[in-house]
Amino acid sequence: MPTLHHVNLCVPPTIRDEAGDEHAGPDAEATWLEALGYRRVEAGPEIAAMAQVHWFEGDDGTQVHLTVDPEHAPSARAHTAIRLDEALDPIVARLEDAGHHCNTIAFDRDRHVFANDPAGNLWELIGPLAD
Repeated sequence: MPTLHHVNLCVPPTIRDEAGDEHAGPDAEATWLEALGYRRVEAGPEIAAMAQVHWFEGDDGTQVHLTVDPEHAPSARAHTAIRLDEALDPIVARLEDAGHHCNTIAFDRDRHVFANDPAGNLWELIGPLAD
């Protein structure tokens, strides 16, 4: 039976925030991933020799890998979806407090919150319907 091990997302070397300040792309993405509950893990020397990558892991063992790509162009439709269950509301609050726009819809008996990370990658955050 297949199980998801990781997703690899590209990020630009630098990201310009709404104030016009530039930040390292991987650092801006790390802040986003940490808000979602991921923690940094070491990629190992073999992988680090191949590309500039940054790895993050969730409590369930799934990983998000970030690869720096100077030609990064986020897709308007492709996205990464994660189930947050009861953690959805506090995580969405953290993201909104940090200035990220979140769009919420309900279907399939769940709430689905869509938001773009600092690099423009689209995320779908899934949890229970609000009371």
